[in-house]
Amino acid sequence: MQILDQAVAILRAGKGRIEGAKVAAKFEALAALGDKAAAIWQGYLANPGAPGDKYALVTWVGADRSKQLYELSLEARPLVSEICAATGPAARFLVLDESPIALAFVGLKEGQSGVQLAQARLATQQATNKHLRVLADQVRSAKPAAAGKAAAPAKKTAKPAARKAAPKKKAAKKPAAKKSAAKKPAAKKSPKKK
Repeated sequence: MQILDQAVAILRAGKGRIEGAKVAAKFEALAALGDKAAAIWQGYLANPGAPGDKYALVTWVGADRSKQLYELSLEARPLVSEICAATGPAARFLVLDESPIALAFVGLKEGQSGVQLAQARLATQQATNKHLRVLADQVRSAKPAAAGKAAAPAKKTAKPAARKAAPKKKAAKKPAAKKSAAKKPAAKKSPKKK
């Protein structure tokens, strides 16, 4: 959840294109997906079934539940991208490799059962859901978008002045090129005299 924490920090600093209600709604949607994932984990813990192998949790949880968790993760991915995009230019530094959904594609530690790891994954998912709701509240209380946009034009006014000076220098170089082009036809006349 580090990328979402960074995105909220950028938005709260007023550096992003913040629309608090819209971004908070995306956080709430992520938390709702997390609630669905928590329900899947709780369903497994209520009826664990036959034990799997000693290497992977997916063999304990089952393919159907694992697939449901993965599909929830796929649904969450665009929401995470949209939240990060709301940070504006700073989004290019955020890496979208984290999922707010606790997946079943993890290995078991030596001596650990699938039920024990599933309980840990459920606890992780519930903590993530709570954290997503806290982030939604922080975004709602962030500075309005107008405050962030008011500071940006002041920086942009200085840059166009520098840009206008550069084309004048280029324009000065172009007439020099025309003078050298004028000398070349004179050079061509001398070979015709031979």
